[in-house]
Amino acid sequence: MGEFRDLVFPSGFLWGCAVAAHQVEGNNTNNNWWKWEQEGHTLDPSGIACDHYNRYEEDLDIAKKLSLNTFRTSIEWSRIEPKEGVWSDKEIKHYRRVLEAMKERGLTPMITLHHFTDPLWFAEKGGWEKPESIDIFARFVRKVVEELGDLIPFYNTINEPMVYVVLGYAFGVFPPGERDIIKALTVAKHLLLAHAKAYRVIHEVCKEKGYPKPKVGVVHNMMVFEPLDPNDERHVNEANTSDAIYNRWFLESIHAGAVQPPAGQGEEFEELKGAWDFIGLNYYTRNICISSPDPTRRFNVVPMDAELTDMHYEVYPEGLYKLLVSLKKYGKPVYITENGIATSNDRQRCRFILRHIAEAHRAMREGVDLKGYIYWSLIDNFEWNEGFSKRFGIVEVDYKTLKRTPRESAYMYAEIAGKNKVTSDLMQKYLGRK
Repeated sequence: MGEFRDLVFPSGFLWGCAVAAHQVEGNNTNNNWWKWEQEGHTLDPSGIACDHYNRYEEDLDIAKKLSLNTFRTSIEWSRIEPKEGVWSDKEIKHYRRVLEAMKERGLTPMITLHHFTDPLWFAEKGGWEKPESIDIFARFVRKVVEELGDLIPFYNTINEPMVYVVLGYAFGVFPPGERDIIKALTVAKHLLLAHAKAYRVIHEVCKEKGYPKPKVGVVHNMMVFEPLDPNDERHVNEANTSDAIYNRWFLESIHAGAVQPPAGQGEEFEELKGAWDFIGLNYYTRNICISSPDPTRRFNVVPMDAELTDMHYEVYPEGLYKLLVSLKKYGKPVYITENGIATSNDRQRCRFILRHIAEAHRAMREGVDLKGYIYWSLIDNFEWNEGFSKRFGIVEVDYKTLKRTPRESAYMYAEIAGKNKVTSDLMQKYLGRK
């Protein structure tokens, strides 16, 4: 008997990669992140990025050659609605060509409608701090679905709402750079209700237009929070509080159909009830928690023997299993919509992918209704405040020439996707003892 055995996935399982418009397209000059970059908050400005806007066919060709069957990307709101209430027919046609190119290559589109960036005009009106933001976003969603909904089977309404809230309004390291808990809670509530309204709008428009019924879900970043000292009540409380607010609040509010504390007092909203067809899970790491008066220092503890990524994240595949099992309570299908590693060592990336897929398979054996695994990212790209310094792609991008070169991890992942299983030979090759 060998140490490893084949991990076989069910027929129809989605294998894919993800990108986001601002991180790859280039020249998204009309949103709040472009302005943030010009103000010097990022290591590099995004500039032309990967020029995916013009090279999307090349990137989709690569995805097809790697045997992928799904591709997750976002539609840039500031392109579609460059001024309030003004729609760009040119950009709508562009995204239609992108969607058609996916379909032509056998790639199921999974489309995100908000991936961190806001149009400048929206941000200047107060953005998500204002209650009218909910209806403004819903108007954009309606336009996208009316124009492109015949080609979109999966929608992610809002990508990582709690990351947007925490980094933009609590820690102040993403735009708008606020450190205001009251504003953070207000924005969190508005994002929650915007998701719910978008969910209803998408289904209503598709029904009105006679489009195929899509699947609509939120994409939620989750981390495992554990106390540094499980015998220290302060550490335990910090871990439990972080889990309740960061991981559970958004999901529990949808599950209950009511805005839960601390961003609400249990107020029920009809649109919120059942406003998901699936849960998208983005997972990267865990946080070891301590008690500190400085909230930014409560999560920076890393075990002495931890394997780290270039983002200084701990590699902790077991966390993916734990979180997937915890999602069973909601009774919804789950897609791993992001899981990836920034590293200059591609063998580390190979091991990372294999170990996380193995934990996902373990969760499935315990009854988790997991429908797909989407690696972040297909290509190296602009990593927000980190600029171009972090390499997440299974495909290398030479930022001087923009040449794309699949890495060893790309071919390994292609084998998994093509066979719909992880073979024992593959695991022995990358995870076997030397």
